[in-house]
Amino acid sequence: MTAAGNEHIFSDHLLRPNHHEAVLYTNTELVWPSLLFIVCLFLLAVVKYRAFPRVLRIVQSTFSPQILQQLEREETNALKFYSLALHAFFFFNLTFLLYKINEMHGLVFTDKSSFVQFALFLLIILLLSGGKIILNGFISMVTGERRLVSDYVISSSLVNQTCGLFLFPWIVLLQFSRLNPSLPILGAVIFVGMAVFLKWYRGLMMGLVEQRIGLLQIFSYFCGLEILPLLVMVKYIIETF
Repeated sequence: MTAAGNEHIFSDHLLRPNHHEAVLYTNTELVWPSLLFIVCLFLLAVVKYRAFPRVLRIVQSTFSPQILQQLEREETNALKFYSLALHAFFFFNLTFLLYKINEMHGLVFTDKSSFVQFALFLLIILLLSGGKIILNGFISMVTGERRLVSDYVISSSLVNQTCGLFLFPWIVLLQFSRLNPSLPILGAVIFVGMAVFLKWYRGLMMGLVEQRIGLLQIFSYFCGLEILPLLVMVKYIIETF
């Protein structure tokens, strides 16, 4: 049956059109996450090409105290390319994880665009990292435990670099798979929590066993360096934004 020339296509149906004119197709898919993952893959490729044996030793140091001690004696320059690249890789992945958690629950920065939210979280992480570096220097100067602080910083740095490598698959699943987002987020959060626990455990062992420092001093150090700045920053963000 052919409709008349001016007759509407829905004239003989019970359906009612919502729009009487052509609707412009808009693609809401974000582009910047794909660009971010391309940058991450580029960093991985360059690091693998230029320093793959060193990366293997960094990963092994997370599970082997002997290799960790070797790297603590060798790692005198934290500004080497592979170290900076792995730290950037870790920061990108951790920031994206925080952004996705915030996107799911709408905690802070809800009036900002997605990329601005990511940039703000990255800025916060960089500020916290910079503050920890300054606080490390201050604590080592006040307490005189330069070797202990230096060993702990190197150990934490190596754990962070390894954490970034193992965190990346969870982030890829979170962004590009059709799984329930809660599952990759849970896996990533558990892995980050294990990395934090490992850093604190190593710091405790370094202080108690190797340097024979009192438990109260070690607890005060962790509160001042690891716990208190993070709690203050979280409280400030929630109350401000």
